[in-house]
Amino acid sequence: GNTLVAHEVGLGKTIIMQAAGMEMKRLGLARKPLYVVPNSMTEQFAREFKELYPAANILAPDTSTMDAAARNRLWSSITNNDWDAIVIGHSQMTLMPVDPKTFNNHLQEQLDLLKTYLQEAKNENGKSQTTKQIEKAIKGLETKLKTGNDLIRQPDTVYWEELGIDAVFVDEADMFKNLIYATKMGSMKGLPNTEGSNRAFDLFIKVRELSKRTGGRNVVFATGTPVSNSIAETHFMMRYLMHDKLDELGIAHFDAWAGMYATPNTTLEVPIYGKGMKQSTRFSQFVNMPELRSLWQQVADIA
Repeated sequence: GNTLVAHEVGLGKTIIMQAAGMEMKRLGLARKPLYVVPNSMTEQFAREFKELYPAANILAPDTSTMDAAARNRLWSSITNNDWDAIVIGHSQMTLMPVDPKTFNNHLQEQLDLLKTYLQEAKNENGKSQTTKQIEKAIKGLETKLKTGNDLIRQPDTVYWEELGIDAVFVDEADMFKNLIYATKMGSMKGLPNTEGSNRAFDLFIKVRELSKRTGGRNVVFATGTPVSNSIAETHFMMRYLMHDKLDELGIAHFDAWAGMYATPNTTLEVPIYGKGMKQSTRFSQFVNMPELRSLWQQVADIA
């Protein structure tokens, strides 16, 4: 299935990804692997790939020139040639167009979820800071959906779904952890911004589309810091790599997942300005850790 290579810096994540892609091609598990690496690392990644596999047919376009003409040439080259590896920068991945239908379907799915959460939050607490945050997120998605609905599928455009890419390796995947999510715990300390980033949202759409095509296979993330700031990042990584499994277990939504593995606690704390006391709620302890570890290790290889 999909995999998270969560190894420390210096343990060889680059070689693991390169060798895995070539083995997938040899075994017929993938035909056209794509490697998404930090912009500054594309040339080095391709050079090291050639050192490991001198005969490999590698496409590594220049990330400094990506105007419309250069992008069209790149998409055409990806589509019409048999590459052992395609190496692009994080920013180039974002520029790959997704079919408007795929984009709108995913947006509508997220929008419906947020509206359900908003109604539940209002029923429980009425108008609150949490409902305001959800309403803000809904407004942002509605704007994106309107923009998406205005898009018309262009006959001369090669979309993500048509490039022939059937395996994706994402290096430094922690740079895509800021994923949009819905929660009724908006006032909880330590949780990331619910709106997420466009870069993470774009990757999530493409990863979900690829996973549906491959039956939940051929998506590999690599990072030495899969979780750095918040326990929510564990859930985000799982959403990328094992969304269907989370759905099957009924914990695809963050609140359900957090309710299974984390316990909130409200205490009095001194505010940042140093006067008085204020109530603060944060996750204070974690439960069902053996079960979470077992679930996590279905996709994560940790070293």
